[in-house]
Amino acid sequence: MTEAAPERVQLFRFALEGERVRKASAVLERESPRLAAAIKRAVPFLSRRGVPITLAYARAMPVAELLDGIRRPLHATHVVTTPGSAHGALLLDATAIAMFLDGVLGGHGQLPVLNPVGLSGPQSALITGLANSMVRAISEALSPAIGVQLECRTAGVDEATAESAPIACVLEFGEGEQVGRAILLLPKEVLLAAVDQSEPPSASGPDARIAAVLEGVELDLVVDLGRLSMRLGKVAALKVGDTLRLDVPVNGTVVVRAEDCELLRGRPTTSSGRIAVRISGHEG
Repeated sequence: MTEAAPERVQLFRFALEGERVRKASAVLERESPRLAAAIKRAVPFLSRRGVPITLAYARAMPVAELLDGIRRPLHATHVVTTPGSAHGALLLDATAIAMFLDGVLGGHGQLPVLNPVGLSGPQSALITGLANSMVRAISEALSPAIGVQLECRTAGVDEATAESAPIACVLEFGEGEQVGRAILLLPKEVLLAAVDQSEPPSASGPDARIAAVLEGVELDLVVDLGRLSMRLGKVAALKVGDTLRLDVPVNGTVVVRAEDCELLRGRPTTSSGRIAVRISGHEG
């Protein structure tokens, strides 16, 4: 076996893991009509108003990236699965919350303006009750379909979204400019177990036929050049010609990852007038 063989096996295993993620995502994508119907049962005014509920996407996402894209305030309901006792969450963004408050309180589609810092006590109590009803309805829909039940647990946003890269099933309410989102987060292991997926590849290495197919699989690689923190006032004052200094030194190392999994390390450089990364090592 050549020196590069272990590295190839590692990448093949990563690609196989990526296939498992896609299979887990496909479970929630397939069940999305049941989820939409369950939500309409839990929140009847959605049906009375003819509010459409559509699947935006179902895929694995780093929680930090997901939370960055949610309009605040958000509401998180912590859920625990049976079987597996795994942790997940149901998230509602600001537009969904405003739609629910307007509908439940008998409004006429004029969404209330919410404080992005957080909901008031009465608002939080009302949305918590609705979210719990949604979780129960979703559990009743998933239990006969894939054998997974969900139970609400009290938790903060951090605990409810503790899974680093869960499968996110994003359902959108409404259309046009007023589109709210409900996001169901579940670990891929629970979804794979529910459909009785096969065991991961053995330590002896992937089957040659599988390896041949995986050779052609494309991965989206992300290079983390660095992050920085800056006060809002300084951000607002930025102008053309200003320079943002990153934490990574010119001769330092950066991480190359795919689907939130670190694969390689490298050093910043340039190539043909473009920023590039010269690979210096493999992870693990």
